[in-house]
Amino acid sequence: MDKPNISPEKSSDIQILMAADASAEAENLAPLLSRDIKVATLDPKGTSIEVAQQLTQGVSAILLLVSAKSGISKGMIELWNYAMERQFPRLVIVNKLSMSETDFDDIALIVNRVLEQGLTPYLVLHDEVGEPTGLISLESKEVHDYSAAITNRYMADSELQSLIEEFASEYEDQLSAFESDSFSQGLLVPILPVMESKLIGVSEIKEYLAQIK
Repeated sequence: MDKPNISPEKSSDIQILMAADASAEAENLAPLLSRDIKVATLDPKGTSIEVAQQLTQGVSAILLLVSAKSGISKGMIELWNYAMERQFPRLVIVNKLSMSETDFDDIALIVNRVLEQGLTPYLVLHDEVGEPTGLISLESKEVHDYSAAITNRYMADSELQSLIEEFASEYEDQLSAFESDSFSQGLLVPILPVMESKLIGVSEIKEYLAQIK
């Protein structure tokens, strides 16, 4: 098995690991989120215990970046299981949503099946041709509109709120089982979408990273 390709550390206090298969191009997303992220390109065929130990040494949280176009590999599953057993704070990020046959909801279902049960705080909003334009918060019902150069946030209209009502109710039921610090304690796993070219999801991911001690 090949050794993982780890990007050079840019900070003396690296605390966050972003792991992904090469197709997810994690090196493009990491600088948008934090200087304290190291990127590891995983071998899709598998991640040994020794490699997992090497990757997570000194790390405070694990970000697993999943391409909607290539999905979840054996190497990603094995690293995730290692992190889950040791209760690292864990977050799944889904990218490559543009022009993909597999959407964010599909990947979230796969995450729940092959990794562990996660929560989706946001749903992706699309334009008339199916391209992502923003997010809607299932907790606040607030739209995060990224369709223009400046992000606009506003309450969803009654029609949109009605469309997401079932998803929001399910999310609230799931969230009620957790405490406010459950993510930082490695108990709650958010699944978040991102689109680097429009910065969709970047600030939302940063809000979770800010919870890591």
